[in-house]
Formats: sequence, structure tokens, C-alpha cells
Amino acid sequence: MANSAKQKSTPSKIEKNPKTEGDIFEFWEQQAEKNGHSDKATNPDQYYRKLEIASILRVMAQMPHETILDVGCGNGFTTDHMGNEFPEADVVGVDFSPKMIAQAKDIGGGPNIAFFEGDVLSLSRNRYLVPGHYDVVISTRCLINLANWQEQKIAILEMRKMLKPDGRLILVENFKEGLANLNSVRATVGLSPIGERWHNFYIPQMEFLRFMSQSKGTFIQEYAENIGNFYYLASRVLYAKQCMDQGIEPDYNNPINQIACNLPTLGEYYACSPNFLIVLRNVSGPQSTPDRSLS
Repeated sequence: MANSAKQKSTPSKIEKNPKTEGDIFEFWEQQAEKNGHSDKATNPDQYYRKLEIASILRVMAQMPHETILDVGCGNGFTTDHMGNEFPEADVVGVDFSPKMIAQAKDIGGGPNIAFFEGDVLSLSRNRYLVPGHYDVVISTRCLINLANWQEQKIAILEMRKMLKPDGRLILVENFKEGLANLNSVRATVGLSPIGERWHNFYIPQMEFLRFMSQSKGTFIQEYAENIGNFYYLASRVLYAKQCMDQGIEPDYNNPINQIACNLPTLGEYYACSPNFLIVLRNVSGPQSTPDRSLS
């Protein structure tokens, strides 16, 4: 998560519920108090979280990862998985919520993991972090807690400042177009659309692609994957339709979701999940051709 002056500075394009509108900082402080060490502190869907972490570790294993910075680490649940999977790496987690960082430190983690308070919009000025030091910087649904695309761009550039030459920035973030695709499928079976939560601003894909086209000599995109494409079709369409027909509320812990999270994501060429994993390389030499594009 990231502190956007503790509250969104501009209105989101989505309609907000005045009963749930509030301060983003306080929201995540409350989530830390409510969920403690739980994997549900930053995402209530534990099966999707399992799939997401597996995708992150798989991709991270294929690149240099001696030094890792996890931006918006929450209570450190994913950070600890990184540290355990790569015990030879030095892993640092940073989050703007003091209570989330307190929970992360309380879990303990391995001897190769450290946690600090910090804001994604000012990483390069954080006294605990070293610019230009990290092989991998990762943001897992951190950027969507910022106010707008302008702040998201600033955050991406701040994360780049933390990378070594040729270091990788891994963005695991929700995009508006992926959610729109999912909702178009839901509509075909009579399901209502899923909206962005009040504290989220999903990344606009066209703006991101325009940013990348203007970033030649700064970043190149090496990889893109639509995490959970099949999982979202199974859990948010098939299972959700079954629940609607039976007049019951969907349950994140349903066995259908458990089965779906263990099946191939099928997210390489089309997108029905809002969540993309994108690898950007901090260019320091001759540019190369990206392996796969987001489009």
C-alpha cells in the first residue's frame, strides 16, 4: 500500500459509496488490527493469493534476485514467502502503515528479511533504503491505492530509482481493462458488474502503454501475464452464477475456488482477470525486444 497524503487527492472515476468513503491510511491501519498476521490482511481471497504468490516466485526465480525490495508489503505475508524461497537473498519490505509493519516484524520472518516504514511516492528519500541497490523491486497491488494515474507514474519512477542497472521492476497490479473484460463475461450470464473498491484506482491500460512507449531508454517490458485468468472465470463467473441461482452469497473459501487456484492460469494471450504481472527491466545498455506485450 502507499500513502497518498493519507487520502485520495482527486476523485476516482468510479462512483463511491459515501458510507464507505474514508481515509486510506486509516483503512489499512484498521485492516492490520483486524487481520494481524493473516494472509487476508491485504486480500480476502486466500486461494487467489496462493496463485498470485506462486506466480511471483516463479517469475522472480528466473532473474537475478540477491537483493529484493517489496514495496507496499502490508503485514509481510508475501515478503516472507520471498525470503523463505530465496534464503540467499536480502529481502526488505516497506509499507506506509505503521501497524502493518508492526505485524510484519512480529511475524519475524527469516534472518534475511527486514521491514521498514516508507511511502512509495518518496522511496528514494527513505533513510532506510539505498537507491540503485536492488536487483528486484516489486509492487503487489500497491499502486492501485494511489489517487490517480499521475501518482502511479511518480511511484513507478520512484521504484526505478531503487533498481540496479538492469534490475527488474515487477508490477502485480489491477488494470481497468481486465476488470472490464471480466464484467463483460459476467454480463452474459446475468451477473452484475464487479466495481473497483472505494480505496482503489485501477491502472488504465492505455495510459500505461503510452507511458511505456515514452520510456524508451528507461524501461523495457520483458514479460506480461494475466494472473488468475481461469481462476476469475471459475470463481467470479461460474461459481458466482451458481450462487446467484441458488440465492446464496459467494464464499471465497468454497472448494470450487480451491480447485481453480491449482489449475493453469491460461493468462498469456487474453485477460479476464484484472490482475497483471508485468516485468520491466531498468535499461542500462542497448535495448532488446520485449518477450511479450500487455496488449
